[in-house]
Amino acid sequence: MANQENAEDGASQESVIEDLQGRSKTQLTVLFGACASTLVLLACLGFTYISLSGQILSATAEPLMEMKNLSGLVGEEYSNLTMAVEFYNHQMSSVEARLDAIDPAVDQEKIQELRALLISQEQDFQVFLNSAQDAMDGLSKMVSGSRSWRDDFIAKLNLAITTSEARKLALEEASGPAASTPSGSDETAAP
Repeated sequence: MANQENAEDGASQESVIEDLQGRSKTQLTVLFGACASTLVLLACLGFTYISLSGQILSATAEPLMEMKNLSGLVGEEYSNLTMAVEFYNHQMSSVEARLDAIDPAVDQEKIQELRALLISQEQDFQVFLNSAQDAMDGLSKMVSGSRSWRDDFIAKLNLAITTSEARKLALEEASGPAASTPSGSDETAAP
């Protein structure tokens, strides 16, 4: 019996060893399968990363180059505008220098001459209007039924004479006491 028990123990130990060897082979196969699938997954992830990063770089490289070109153009435009501003500032300073060089006394003398001429013209204009008024008055006395248009014409001539006298007075006041009116300023007659 002891042999039988030893034989059963030996057989059970062999079956346990065979069972353990079978399990270890199975676990080794599963472990190898897991490692292989992990390697395949890592390879797929690496390939996906490389392809996506290449696409992202190519997709962003074109806009980046365009932005770089545009920034270069903006820089050139800015430098051109800066040069234009400097040029115009130089022109403005030369114009200011020329304006400062003008002698205001000469200009005032010419302005006084112009005012005297305008005052003389206003006086001549008033003499003409007064003459026209006198002529129209005489003509209207010769024509019967002319009272309505004569009154209208005389009113318009009086308005023109008053406006001319106001302009002459404004010119005389602007010129000051030095430019007094030439003789004949009293030729203006009131209607």
